[in-house]
Amino acid sequence: MIPPPGSPSGRCRAPSGQASSRVSGVSRALRIALFGVFVGVLLLAALSSFAAVRIRAPFPQTEGRLDLPGLGAEVEVVRDAAGVPHLYGDTVEDLYTAQGYVQAQDRFFEMDVRRHITAGRLSELFGESQLATDAAVRTLGWRRVAEQELGMLSAGTRRALQAHAAGVNAYLASRSPEELSLEYTVLGLQGPLPAPEPWTPADSVSWLKAMAWDLSDARTQELERARLVELVGAERAAELYPRPDLDELRPVLPAGGVRDGRFDDAATAGDARSAAALPQLPAGALDVLGQAAAAEAAVPQLLGDADLAGTGSNAWVLSGEHTDSGAPLLSNDPHLAIGIPSVFTQVGLHCRQVGPGCPLDVSGFSFAGVPGVVIGHNQSIAWGFTTPYLDTEDYVLERVRADGTVYREGGWQPLQTRTELIRVRGESEPRQITVRSTRLGPVVSDVDEQVAAMAAQAGPASGEPTPGAEQQPEQWAAVLQSTALTPGPSMDALLAINRAQDFEQFREATRDLVAPSQNIVYADTAGTIGYQLPGAVPLRDGRDGRTPALGWRDDAAWTGTIPFEQLPWSQDPAEGFVVSANQAVVDEEDYPHRLHTDPSQGWRSQQLRDRLAELTADGGTVSTDEAEELFYDTRVRYADALVPAMVEAPVLEPWVADGQRVLAEWDLRADPGSAGAAWFSVAVREVLRLTFSDELPEELWPGGGDRWMAVLAELVADPDNPWWDDVTTPDVVEQRDDVLAEANLAARKQITALISRDPAGWEWGKLHRLELTHQTLGTSGVGVVERLFNREGPGLGGTTGTVEATSWDARERDFTPLNGPAMRMLVDLGQLDASRWVNQTGVSGHAFAEHYEDQSRLWARDEMMPFVHGAEAVHAAGVDTLVLAPVQ
Repeated sequence: MIPPPGSPSGRCRAPSGQASSRVSGVSRALRIALFGVFVGVLLLAALSSFAAVRIRAPFPQTEGRLDLPGLGAEVEVVRDAAGVPHLYGDTVEDLYTAQGYVQAQDRFFEMDVRRHITAGRLSELFGESQLATDAAVRTLGWRRVAEQELGMLSAGTRRALQAHAAGVNAYLASRSPEELSLEYTVLGLQGPLPAPEPWTPADSVSWLKAMAWDLSDARTQELERARLVELVGAERAAELYPRPDLDELRPVLPAGGVRDGRFDDAATAGDARSAAALPQLPAGALDVLGQAAAAEAAVPQLLGDADLAGTGSNAWVLSGEHTDSGAPLLSNDPHLAIGIPSVFTQVGLHCRQVGPGCPLDVSGFSFAGVPGVVIGHNQSIAWGFTTPYLDTEDYVLERVRADGTVYREGGWQPLQTRTELIRVRGESEPRQITVRSTRLGPVVSDVDEQVAAMAAQAGPASGEPTPGAEQQPEQWAAVLQSTALTPGPSMDALLAINRAQDFEQFREATRDLVAPSQNIVYADTAGTIGYQLPGAVPLRDGRDGRTPALGWRDDAAWTGTIPFEQLPWSQDPAEGFVVSANQAVVDEEDYPHRLHTDPSQGWRSQQLRDRLAELTADGGTVSTDEAEELFYDTRVRYADALVPAMVEAPVLEPWVADGQRVLAEWDLRADPGSAGAAWFSVAVREVLRLTFSDELPEELWPGGGDRWMAVLAELVADPDNPWWDDVTTPDVVEQRDDVLAEANLAARKQITALISRDPAGWEWGKLHRLELTHQTLGTSGVGVVERLFNREGPGLGGTTGTVEATSWDARERDFTPLNGPAMRMLVDLGQLDASRWVNQTGVSGHAFAEHYEDQSRLWARDEMMPFVHGAEAVHAAGVDTLVLAPVQ
């Protein structure tokens, strides 16, 4: 989802005055127009049924019979009480056609916005306010890469994409824009909108580019690290990137190395790589890296903010020898942006007669606009995803000249260029940008200049060079080298996993998953459990990859990617379980290749490991109820290091002692009713502010992710560390207790203003309340529009770094959870119909529809729904049945 405007967009936020990454959805002029028109509309609505008709018009037909062109035979759509559709057909192509139709019924506006984002065409919907976003995405070339990928896909995958698109287009042909969603009605108040274009296979594949972008943070790590080294030196900058102790916070695979060219999960030592020294960046390079950071900030965060440790996930799989049923259990809950509609949608795709001619029998979570199931299970296997935070991106510093050349050893070579035309709503002529690229990738640092040039364009674009460029014969440029910008057959992998029947077929399917790379946990009905890390992971010739490369050097270009056979994997591990929660995959001291940027510290994963070990100790077994309870674990493990020092800090005013007493009695769990969690969170935010805001520029202030909690955990053990000193008070050298005392005082004032003076009224849930903000119009700035689409919920448990991960931003003045479980899924491989699931909001993307937010109530209460799969159970749970019939 696209977070609300005004919030930081990532680690390297755009400086004041530069483009924001948030899609505000409407320009200032449109806001004024919407307000005026809506006042009139509401007056009319008081006297007529106009509003009800407009709101209900997009609701899908879920009963009866409809003709659907392109079908070979009837497809039955059975929806349960939550509106989840299970589709039954005779061919795979029929099922994908019907899936496209049903997705469009439920969520076409979301699909349309996504494809406009990934194609760099938001300005067509929302006007010139989105020019920076479009320029950045066009420069990255997501849509171009997706179109190139289509030619690499198997014939079966191309048929699936075409069938899916045919279903979407059949729905579009049957409705006017106002009948597609209420959002089109609202946007149309400023003037008529063109009818949505037909859906294409490239629209579906492009979503993989957005996923790869949001699920990686290597590029932002490089930019931030370079800035920090320049500001405070390499040694102090390193203190802001603590590495977890892998003896205490275990990796996904506790052992593992490469032997004879293949990964061995039993190896404990091997051909370990040696760490490369970080090179010194050339003078003047930081300015162009800042331009690249501004371009990054213009790209919407569709899945969540990595700086909050929010675009992560929990997943675990437990062998049947440790379960009550004797069959494996598999759990997954991806932590992505909180918003409405939720990132995922639920679906079942079932061949009536499963066999070689129609092998599909799969249920789970998908993305609107993408065929198949992304996370879920079929009749034989189940799988779940988490993000490994692999280093699959590099910024490259290039020396370029205004004559369109780039320096290489031996001379100057031409840059590649292309022209992109960006159409703006309400304008007859397109704006124009020129995208420059080297052999390593696009010149991202050009985006700011191109946006400025577009702003000056009036009428037809002139194509003239930017004034002043000819006065700089040689300058720096920042190029992004990314595996996601290299075409690959990742869509083949997703659909092949849906059909896999055993671990060997599953592993073979994952071979084609190029980007985004993911940890994948696995279980099957035969009792096998496992893990696989697929993806294109670059091999660098002696270069570390933590800071930008120098384009004219031989080591700038990657020498290849890690062979699939050497990527970490495991089948039936000796421990009897696998836990993957964004921590390190393996101990890289025993592994010959560098995998990560900075993975999660491992507090969530270790809490899950410890809980599973406790439940299975002395031959104990785990029930499905006990397994579900693991989703809701709120233990704050990093508080162990922070709380004692915060409790013992000097008391500057008597009333501060109230908070310290509450903290001393805290059970270290972030439950909604917890007074200790409320005080701790407010105080930690103040500690971060007081410790770092004096030395770091605003765009580098801590966002509060688990990395920053690890920084604090190490600093409290070093009371004299220079980070504690406030450099704005040159005559005083502050130490840890000075900062903690000031933070406690500030926290006492804050919590009094936010909740109450009386600690008896403090509750974490009063600060940490669910807010479901619509991806675009929810931040329009027009109150009546926002009330149409946004929803509020109760106070939530969990916080940053807990298993029940609901991350908030320490740079903001409230504690609204911005990232959290987008869904929860628990699969029982012994009895698939005993599985459980829940979505963050609901199946529908239509405001006021029954299933717009119905699951959010369960989600917020830590409850789940039955996740049935078998035909008998699905039909027994069905409340609506729609037959989609071929056109005769």
